[in-house]
Amino acid sequence: MKLSQLAFACYLYAASSGFDKSYIDFLKATDYQPDLKIYEHRNALLIWLNSWGCRQFAIEYHEQASQEILSWYTKHSADLPGPSRNLWELTESEFASVGLAYESLSKRTASIRTQKNSTYSISIGPTGASKILFAIRPKALVPWDASIRQHHNHGNDLKSYIAYLQLVKRMLEILKTQCQKHGLQLVDLPKIFDRPFSSIPKLINEYYWVTITNNCPAPSSETLLLWAKWDRVNR
Repeated sequence: MKLSQLAFACYLYAASSGFDKSYIDFLKATDYQPDLKIYEHRNALLIWLNSWGCRQFAIEYHEQASQEILSWYTKHSADLPGPSRNLWELTESEFASVGLAYESLSKRTASIRTQKNSTYSISIGPTGASKILFAIRPKALVPWDASIRQHHNHGNDLKSYIAYLQLVKRMLEILKTQCQKHGLQLVDLPKIFDRPFSSIPKLINEYYWVTITNNCPAPSSETLLLWAKWDRVNR
């Protein structure tokens, strides 16, 4: 991935996904510092998860899901990196701890469903767990969905989640080198791309949402350069 391709995908994400408003609403509702011990923050989280396509969190079971999340957070919050920790700074032991927290969260109950004469629980699952972890640690963790897992030949388990985080970490290290060649700082990309509410890992998620989830590959760097030349000529 080149910086130009990332910029292109993030632009398309902003223009076409419609996800920005609900995410910004979540950030404002939690004062940009989500704390899942706070009931109102969990409520804002569940509303945001629904808006981001997590249908397992049925509205009529939000209270139960809230208690499940609280129980998980009480047990595993110490396993998460601090709020200021960046993904590229995480150590192997931190990845391992996050993986355990992810596995536990994915197995928690999101809602209850009844089919014919049987009742069964619906788990938070791998996508829901990754989105919750991203929501509370946006600088260090990144969401994924089934399309992204399939593209990278990952399963749903903790080893696959850790492997994905490590993959994104390597991508960010490559982007950091590209930034330095252009006299830029990696941490400035959200501002440069006009994505002020997006963390660095979220930019990668936006890229994958466009190129994998929605099957819209970014143009090559050569094509983007050619478009830029045409634009300058025709001004």
